[in-house]
Parts: sequence; structure tokens; C-alpha cells
Amino acid sequence: MRFAHPILLYLTPLFVGALWLGLALARRRQARLVATFAGGTGRAWAKPNFSTSRRRLDLLLTLLGLIMLGLTLARPLVYRRTEANELEGVPYLVALDASRSMMATDVRPSRWAVATNALDRFLENTKADRIGLISFSGVAYLNAPLTFDTTALRTTLRYLDPNVLEDPGSSLASALERASRYFVSNQVAPRLVIIVSDGEDLVGNPVDVARRIHRQQQVRICTVGVGTPGGARVPVNRYYGGVAKNTFGQEVTSRLNESNLQRLAAAAGGSYYRLDEAGEALEKLRSEILTPMAEAAAHEDLKNYAELYQAPLALALLCLLAKVLLGADRFATTRKLPAIAVRAATE
Repeated sequence: MRFAHPILLYLTPLFVGALWLGLALARRRQARLVATFAGGTGRAWAKPNFSTSRRRLDLLLTLLGLIMLGLTLARPLVYRRTEANELEGVPYLVALDASRSMMATDVRPSRWAVATNALDRFLENTKADRIGLISFSGVAYLNAPLTFDTTALRTTLRYLDPNVLEDPGSSLASALERASRYFVSNQVAPRLVIIVSDGEDLVGNPVDVARRIHRQQQVRICTVGVGTPGGARVPVNRYYGGVAKNTFGQEVTSRLNESNLQRLAAAAGGSYYRLDEAGEALEKLRSEILTPMAEAAAHEDLKNYAELYQAPLALALLCLLAKVLLGADRFATTRKLPAIAVRAATE
């Protein structure tokens, strides 16, 4: 249960307490005035003949009715678990590393093939999430904005190719900056980025960028590592073979940089997963991250709640009715005045 206007719920005890204090002070002032008029509280006629128990019960009903009225105004809501809100997903961007190092074959048939095949199966089993796609090497590109059309995303994924990207290197920071700009410009919430990469970064400091956008824009980052710590040589081209060489003529070997991906996820409140050839890491990410986020989003949406104000309102009306029937000020106890009766008899 939750309340649409919780501030009224917090103010109700203060209001009821202030009212009780005011009534108590008013009763005390009334007692002093009666005592002054009657010549002192010790005289028999100075004591009011109202029922003390009825008046106490009347005060209790008044305070209870006001509490119930405060609950009514706060609008209590109860969550309705329906098929519609169970299917609600979350928005997130998938940032896929498309640098040359992703063509390494330390996992079979290659890092790129393992990553794209796993993402294809992941998208095929996604029903309600809004997903966008970013590919990056030295520069990040938004290939697809957030969409429910996973078929179109899978088609876009098939046409991506690290061989045709002309930006050298690998920049995780550029992918994070691009995702951040998209979230802010489109006012998307919640904000989640899933990075699929071997963790190598040749430009900038992605951990600092992740920490900044998480703190300033509430962007959460999860990372998925592809490759092995042992690594493999980076081919020049997956179609024609050959091994890439650096400026010193040495063959380039790429290794999975798990520590970089782990620090990146830790800096932005996310988790790290290592992708194997079966692609189970993405399904684990779905169960541990995406499903709880979808449930939390459904609980935050007020349209998934039913009004429950009728219950406290009915109790408030019952308190009012009981107060009327009680009639604390209509019933008085009768008693004799001995002093007056004795004087009349002697005369």
C-alpha cells in the first residue's frame, strides 16, 4: 500500500495532537470559569453533572474520526497485480563494442560473433522492454533509438560490422557520453546502459565518466565482458585474415580487461557479467537487473493502483454517527443537593 499524498498522512498526527491539546486547554479553562462562578470547586453545585465516561468516549470518537479523515485525504492506494503491469518493461541502451579487437578469436568463432549471437537471442526473448542500440569504436553512434520493435533491432544488429567502421581504437567513454546525451534530451527514466565489450579502452577515462553521469544524471551501467584473459591476436580483417600490428611492427594481442569493466560497473551502481559462448550472462542480467527494475517501475506508476479511500472514509462517518448517537452533552446524571434540602426542612 502507498499514499498519493503522503504529506497529508504525516501532518495528520500533528493536527490531531494540536486539536487534542486545544480541547484539553478549553476544558480546563471552562472548569476554572465554572468554579469561579459557583464560588469554588468544593461546593456540590460547582461540579458539572455530565457523564465523564460519555465525554471521554466522545473525545475519542472525535480524534479517531479526524485520523480517518486524514487517511482519506492522503488517498491510500493498493497495488493491483494485472497482466498489463506485469508486461511493463524498462528502457535501456545496449552499447556494443565494434572495435577491431572484437574480431579476436579467443572465444569461438570470435568475440564479435559470440556477442552478436547472444544479443540476438536476448532480443528475441524480450517482450516489453524499450531498447536502443549504440555501436562504438573510437566514436559512438546511435544506431537505433529506444523502441519496442526488437525485430528491427535484430536486423540492425546483423548489418553492423567492425570492418566498415573507420574510427580506430576503442572508447568506452564516448559510448557513455552518447548514451547520457540521449537519456537527457529525451527525458528517459529510469536510465540504464548495458555495455558489451572486451573492456579495452584506448581513449579517455571511462570510469570517471561513469561516476559523473551516475551522480549527475542517475545513469546506471552494467557491463558484459567478451573474451578471455589470455586473449588472442587481433586480425586485420575477418574476411582476408592477417594480424594487426602496432607502430613498432609488433603483432597486437587483445585481452579481456575484466578489471576495467568491473570498475566501470561499480562506479555507476551496476554489475559485471562475463559472456560465455552460450550467452547465459545476458539472461542472468535480465533476471537480476531488468526484472526487478520492471517491477519497481510498475509499483511507481500510480495507474497500477486502485483507490482505497472508501475504507477510512466509512470509518470516519461511523465515528461521526456514533458521536451523534452518544450525545455526551445531552445526558446528565441527577443528584441531590443535601445542604439545600436540610435547610428547607428546618424552615
